[in-house]
Amino acid sequence: MGNVQRGFYWHVHHGKLIEFCYGYEERASFIRTDKPAHEQETRFHLFKPVKGSLPQAVVEAWQVYNKAWQVYDEASQARDKAGQVCDKARQVYDKAWQAYDKAGQAYDIASQAYDKAWQARDIASQARYKAWQVCEKAWRAWDKALNNNMPAIIALHEKECPNCPWNGETIFPKT
Repeated sequence: MGNVQRGFYWHVHHGKLIEFCYGYEERASFIRTDKPAHEQETRFHLFKPVKGSLPQAVVEAWQVYNKAWQVYDEASQARDKAGQVCDKARQVYDKAWQAYDKAGQAYDIASQAYDKAWQARDIASQARYKAWQVCEKAWRAWDKALNNNMPAIIALHEKECPNCPWNGETIFPKT
């Protein structure tokens, strides 16, 4: 499909009219390998980039959501790294516990390291949670902008996807 690999697309999934597609080839490959054969022709016929201009409120809301998701993702990565440190500290802590009778001081040091790692993980978890709240708020704004502009989006869809079976919920309506 041309050079457009990412952007707003019609019918990325059967239950969504419009979505942001991060990789056309990745989604197309998934459809080829994981979707029923009888659905594939319809999916590929309808899965295409939006050509016209979406309402500015929709584009701006998506940009805010996307930035919030990036912050959330970064917070998740920081939490994961802190979790790895915590896991390593826990391993040291456990070994020290087994050798407690012989190495009481080693246990105390490992316990302190574990406590510090746990605190760092807790701080990272709190930051991740806050990032999720921002991401969720941005998603609601995107969804609201989408719903508020649905007549314009539907008109654009009807222009770009003539004879589309989309019924407001799916491209596979029950017959």
